Amino acid sequence: MAYNKFKLKDLKVKFGIENESVPFLPLKLPIWKASQQLLTELADSVGLGLASEKAKSEFIVTPVLKEFRRKNIDNLSFFSGYMFDVDSKQGLNGYCDFIFSNKPRKTEIESPIFCFVEAKKDDIESWLGQCGSEMYAAQIYNEREGNPRNVMYGCVTNAFSWCFLKLENKNLYIDPNYVPLTFTEPQRVLAVLQWILDESLKPNV
Repeated sequence: MAYNKFKLKDLKVKFGIENESVPFLPLKLPIWKASQQLLTELADSVGLGLASEKAKSEFIVTPVLKEFRRKNIDNLSFFSGYMFDVDSKQGLNGYCDFIFSNKPRKTEIESPIFCFVEAKKDDIESWLGQCGSEMYAAQIYNEREGNPRNVMYGCVTNAFSWCFLKLENKNLYIDPNYVPLTFTEPQRVLAVLQWILDESLKPNV
């Protein structure tokens, strides 16, 4: 078993992680003004064939995450397609689409705070288990490294809808209010990511 094999029911059976649909994102988010660079990149994607996961990742998701990294370069490291083997006996191994760490300028993962999964075939719900398993693995990893965190965050997206998750005390909270992203308005997604980073920079979160 690996991350991409996990379903929500597997998290409960194997690790005792319950899941619940609960809004947890705040109504008031950090103010974010998208750069002209990002808006131009997204505008250039209009009219392109975006039917494949690769195209959505390359033309929509990656530019947004790169924008987030640029504005948080002193507080964030960003890993793409990283092999994150934490406990292969429990199936907590495999490649992660993206992982964020709150340790800047690192070439190896330290203190992961956010796990990101790109949905296949636009089916967000089918990949919540994978994201949850990566979040749980990141929590274990931090504990082993002497940097325990009470809360881990994650996201599953098909590029235009972003579902955010929070793992706390063996409870996986899935916010049912998916955050939309359009070619002209990526700001709310970026504001949520900023809120998550700000929360994760607080002591023992």
